[in-house]
Amino acid sequence: MGRTCFALFAIGYLALIYSLGSFGVAPTDQSQAALPPQIAKSVVLELPPGEDNPRNSEGDFIRLESGDILYVYTHYYGASGDDHATARLCSRITKNYGATWSEEDEVILDNEGQLNVMSVSLLRLRDRSIALFYLVKESAGDCRPYLRYSYDEGETWTDRVQILPEASYNVINNSRAVLLQEGRIILPVARHAYRGGDVYNYENKATLFCLISDDGGRHWSKSEEVPNSRDIMYQEPGVVELADGRLLMTIRNASGRQYFAFSDDRGATWSDSTPSILVSPASPATIKRQPGSDNLVAIWNESPDKRNPITIALLSPDGSEFLAKKTLDKSFDNETQGFCYPALFFIDANTFLVGYCCGKGYYGLSASRIVRARIEDLKK
Repeated sequence: MGRTCFALFAIGYLALIYSLGSFGVAPTDQSQAALPPQIAKSVVLELPPGEDNPRNSEGDFIRLESGDILYVYTHYYGASGDDHATARLCSRITKNYGATWSEEDEVILDNEGQLNVMSVSLLRLRDRSIALFYLVKESAGDCRPYLRYSYDEGETWTDRVQILPEASYNVINNSRAVLLQEGRIILPVARHAYRGGDVYNYENKATLFCLISDDGGRHWSKSEEVPNSRDIMYQEPGVVELADGRLLMTIRNASGRQYFAFSDDRGATWSDSTPSILVSPASPATIKRQPGSDNLVAIWNESPDKRNPITIALLSPDGSEFLAKKTLDKSFDNETQGFCYPALFFIDANTFLVGYCCGKGYYGLSASRIVRARIEDLKK
């Protein structure tokens, strides 16, 4: 998922100059622009790779009934940290609102795929159970989401529920499951056509749609595909419910910006996508509503071609304007480092946690970090 061919970045960025000019949006050369100041934050958990643990990768948060916060992430084991290498789901927990975390992993789900399990999303459902969504990779052409429930606050989990019956390669990022106000669950999906051959031999350009459930995940339907009239390289969508009732979809691509699409019918159909204000490489963006506000909080890589830095911003309710912006993290030396796959969790309306990958190399997937910060510091 993080291994899009590097040549596509250069091609996409050149295409951006031509295509975005037609819409009155000029690309930003981040290498020439001064970065916004860094937000005041505390690094509260580091998950570096280690022996027999080549990668600690993307995860998600859930608040337990006790007030504790559980973080579940993808823990790779063995010799390789590739996207198709062996991995299980593990957890850490905080009992003091993210200030400190447990020191040892707890295994949430061991590897049940022929390749791995990864990309967890957690939701508190209306019946107060916890839903655990994750991907199971069985082969180079079979990657599908599954669902388990916990009725005892994560102590035990039910047998898995199959969401997609047909073998196909489907990407759903970490922290992507959304529970709408009326109880509908939305899972934004990027489906890649498989060409056969080795484990990375699939089409980089995906078709996008949403999986929809109105009964807590027991039954699922598919939305219409997101139109792609500009024929860009769709990947790794995310969805947020706006204050006006519409849904906004963020779309990773190689054009040099995040693209946005909108739904007026609770995810059943989608508008064609358009370039957004978020300058971005081929790396996903995360957007959530600020609690108690119509405004949005976005986290993404503000660079046309690098996963460095990772930026956090307060956006207007429709995502069209910046209200405040700060650098969340960046590399301080000449060594290449990437920051990506953020999970945003609000402790309250002002205080939040962000879990994200922060490893060495362009993709930055080997290590993970959790930081704690405040909206008031974002606005300063």
